[in-house]
Order: sequence, then C-alpha cells, then structure tokens
Amino acid sequence: MNKMFHLLVLLGIAVSIAPPLHAGGSLSTPQTAPPGSGSFGIQKFNEKKEAPSFSLKALNGGQVSLANFKGKPILLAFWATWCPSCCEELPLLEKFSMGKRDQLVILTLAIDGEKESKIQRVVKDNKITLPVLLDPKEKIARTYGVKFIPVAFLIDREGLVAGMILGERDWTVPEAWLSIKEFFSLR
Repeated sequence: MNKMFHLLVLLGIAVSIAPPLHAGGSLSTPQTAPPGSGSFGIQKFNEKKEAPSFSLKALNGGQVSLANFKGKPILLAFWATWCPSCCEELPLLEKFSMGKRDQLVILTLAIDGEKESKIQRVVKDNKITLPVLLDPKEKIARTYGVKFIPVAFLIDREGLVAGMILGERDWTVPEAWLSIKEFFSLR
C-alpha cells in the first residue's frame, strides 16, 4: 500500500511538474539552460538563492555539513530506496563521480524515513562510495522544495542554488560531464 501510494504521488507530480520552492518560499523559475547543457536537462534558475544549510548524519555514521564545502561546486542529489528511478540512477551517478571528485562535490540525500537498513542494502549492493546523508523526516528535502525524485540541485562556489536536474539521467553519457563542466565553468 505504501509503495503504491508513493508511485501514485510520483505519477501525479510528474504530470504536473512545477519549479521547486526554495528557501524564503518564493518560486524559482528556470530559464533556458546554457548552451550544451540542454541535452542533459540542466535547468538554470533566473534567481539564485542561498543554499539552505544543513548538517546531517551520514550513512557511515559521521556528520556532514553543507558549510564544509563552501567555495566548491556541489551536486546535491535527493533519492529514496522506494523510487525505482532513483535506484537505477544511483550507480550511474557513482560511475560519473569517478575521477571528478576533486572538481565537484557530490552529496546524496536519502529520504527514506527511518529505514536506514534499506538504504544500507542499496548502497552495499551497488557499491556506492559517494557520501549518503540521511534526511529521515525529509526536513531538508522540504527546505529545498523537493516535489519529485530523483532531483539534483546545483550549488555554485558562492553557495547559491543555481540550477537543478529533474528526473532520472544517464550520468555515464559524455554530455553529462560536459554539461556540468560548462554550468560550473570547470576545466
């Protein structure tokens, strides 16, 4: 029943996708993506907002704070074990991260409630080495205005939410890295 409810909610949201709410409660409307990023689906926000800060428990037991990454470009990916698209995308994001972690911080936030064992199993089965942060009450997801998963927010070096990538992506295709590099002006 719970999985069916989540699937129906996701289906309803997918049909009526709206730009997410960001800190301050105002809507950010995406603008045309930068050249080259359109094929990968990056939505660049007209108005950049300060990324809501957080400090969350990591699946490995440590504590991770967004403030620790100030000055670095960040990809903040929200997912859940009950989301089939998320579970397909997570290993692709892991492959994408290889060799890029010195240029781009990638943090994943699991919004599975209190089901840490399920998250642990997905991470282990897919050999995920990316940081997996736990957002059990979805407080951070709500703060970022998450209405659909998977979704990734792009936070620039100044700590501003500059864009997002909504929906499942094949992170192993060449345009993924080309689009991210262009978006963040990486070399």
